[in-house]
Amino acid sequence: MNCEFVPQSYICGKNENTPQLLTEVYMRITKIEITNYKSIKEPIEINFYNGLPTVLIGKNGSGKTNILEALNAIAEANGNYFGLHRELPPSYRVHIRLEKEDAEKLFPGKNIDEKCEFVACSGENGKIDRIESEYLVPLLRSEVDEISDLAGELKDALDTYTRQLNKIAYGDNEHPLRGFQIINFKNSTTNYDFLKGQAEMVIREAEKFAGFVKANFAAEESSMKFGYVNYYYGLNDPKYLSFKLRYVKPDLAPFEEKFITVNETAIKREITKINKAAKAACDKVTDLLYELDERAKRLKNALTYNPMMPVNVGVFYSFIWKVQRCVGAKCAFLRNESSNVIFKTDDREREYFRDDNTRTILQTYLGKVYTGDDKDELQKQIGENKDFSLPDGALNDFEKSLNEHIPEFENGMYERIAVEQSNGKLPSILLHEKSGEIVDLNSTSAGRRWYFTYYFMKNTLENGDLFIIDEPAAMLHPLAQKEVLKELLQLESRGIKVIYSTHSPYLIPNDWKSVHFVAMTDSGTTVTQENKYDALKQVTGGDIFDLQELLERYQKCDKEAVAHQCYHVILGSFENIDEAAEKLNLGVSAIESWRKNINSKKFRCPKLENIILIAEKTGRNITDLF
Repeated sequence: MNCEFVPQSYICGKNENTPQLLTEVYMRITKIEITNYKSIKEPIEINFYNGLPTVLIGKNGSGKTNILEALNAIAEANGNYFGLHRELPPSYRVHIRLEKEDAEKLFPGKNIDEKCEFVACSGENGKIDRIESEYLVPLLRSEVDEISDLAGELKDALDTYTRQLNKIAYGDNEHPLRGFQIINFKNSTTNYDFLKGQAEMVIREAEKFAGFVKANFAAEESSMKFGYVNYYYGLNDPKYLSFKLRYVKPDLAPFEEKFITVNETAIKREITKINKAAKAACDKVTDLLYELDERAKRLKNALTYNPMMPVNVGVFYSFIWKVQRCVGAKCAFLRNESSNVIFKTDDREREYFRDDNTRTILQTYLGKVYTGDDKDELQKQIGENKDFSLPDGALNDFEKSLNEHIPEFENGMYERIAVEQSNGKLPSILLHEKSGEIVDLNSTSAGRRWYFTYYFMKNTLENGDLFIIDEPAAMLHPLAQKEVLKELLQLESRGIKVIYSTHSPYLIPNDWKSVHFVAMTDSGTTVTQENKYDALKQVTGGDIFDLQELLERYQKCDKEAVAHQCYHVILGSFENIDEAAEKLNLGVSAIESWRKNINSKKFRCPKLENIILIAEKTGRNITDLF
């Protein structure tokens, strides 16, 4: 699945788990490609536009709900530390856009182009694990390559260091020198063999780490997969390599003193010279070690998404955290009222229907409002449909939250809302009406249940969240549906991305740009999005559902027959191909291809927008061209 979100730009908010460098970076997701999920066999694309909800229309059974479920599964997988525990989501690709100034915050010190776009791709557990970008991947890869280069520089510096040790220890004739001691960072004596052993160990560890990094972060063309650097604990502390010489006055026997003259000044001068060269070698090694260690730690915490790892401000870790956080932004999924029907059995073993909205509301509360330490366990229990009860504190907070989010039109109807539960059973939401009657939410009308649930969910959403609704307001009066559309547009203006399916003309925005037409074909669910809105409106009379029928006919038509028909209509309506091309604003080669390339691999059926244009300019009924 290829998932491009272009919900409003997501702002990485400040909290205890947020890398500090990215609190003001905007990441825009623009399109979603979905593959291999239920009826979705071939890739489909869902585009998102700022300020507009994404709307899916199509006949029953076309796959609209499957698309919404796929989006929810993607959000779940990336919002969960360890990926999705239940059914894995489809394969997907997320197209993300960064502005230059935001990319510069992500990649300080790098030359950033004006436009910075990339595609984040799903891995085996449903979580984003690689990106594709001809522009960004080289930036990421350069960090890995620079670590390898640093390791090479370090080896050269350590070779120089070792040669300096050999020269000091043995001189030019490989005979041990006398009259000095080797002093370490503690100002204690050390020895040649220890220092050389330390240097050799550092070389081995640096080369090993560089090779490990390259093996785990393979970049193939414009794709890079994020691996794990779990076994890096830091290279050897550079201070253990530091040393200097200290002059030691020779202990001469009396007869030696008669024949040997020790020029202490000259010796000390030479030792100072040697110490200067040794310090330069040590400093070079130290600088490279610190640099390599910093890069290594940053890379480890950057390209590895591990929630058990302490928060690190490394830019690459922040980048991956942000990608997954953007795709896994808090998601609320309000299913179709009819899909919430549960078969139950009463005390007399008679089957009856019960629409249980309590579970949906409670899941929303636990996911977006509740902050207790047992949050994850409670979510797991309710998600697995196990016997379930809330602790007293959570139960009280749940009740308080419900009373804070009473729908406006019902404000005058309730005294209060109470939550009660029997041990091991799902809590009941009880509406205490001013008439004195106590009504279980699940026993009220379908429209009331839906709106109560919808209203509670929408008031828990924040900027960057995703609100998925299957058939909103299907149980509501047309005027109520229009009000719901206004509210959904308001959510978009607040930075909340709204995606929904509908059969209602009252829930279609005036701007058709974000409307997607869903159909079921022999190859599974398909999605069409036409961009010639004015032409489409002229042909369909502004009725988007007439357009739906037209699109389905186009998808199922004999493409070769349509190409022939369009060609012959053009020949019968214009003096020649050149005139037709000018009047239709089409290329001569395009028109000719409808005749010439029927039986070739180059054959292209006329686009629907072109068929509409031909019908309009020639005065034909568009259905005649099919």
